[in-house]
Amino acid sequence: MGMDVEAYKTIKVPLWVYQNAKEVELTLLRKGLAHVPQEVLQPRHCPICNSDLQILKGRNEYLHCTHCGYTQQLFEPEKGAAEGVMLGTAIGMGLVYFINKLYRRVNGNEEK
Repeated sequence: MGMDVEAYKTIKVPLWVYQNAKEVELTLLRKGLAHVPQEVLQPRHCPICNSDLQILKGRNEYLHCTHCGYTQQLFEPEKGAAEGVMLGTAIGMGLVYFINKLYRRVNGNEEK
């Protein structure tokens, strides 16, 4: 794959983005992952190119598309509480959700 999926990068975001992400982090810790859509938690196909996703293992499990390079953490909804959710994870989940909406697919076809 060529990249370390567990490497961290620092980004600078506006204060309102940080505050919103912090609220999502706290809500995930409080409510767990039960209300997060399955296509965000454990998709079977890449939300960008619809190719099959492969599992990569590190400290966490990740889903990776060998076609376009899309990568995301594999989230376990059955654990109830969102164990291990940190601010970066909350932001990542938001981006995954956003990507799913941008490339919304219905029966394998991109929704117009």
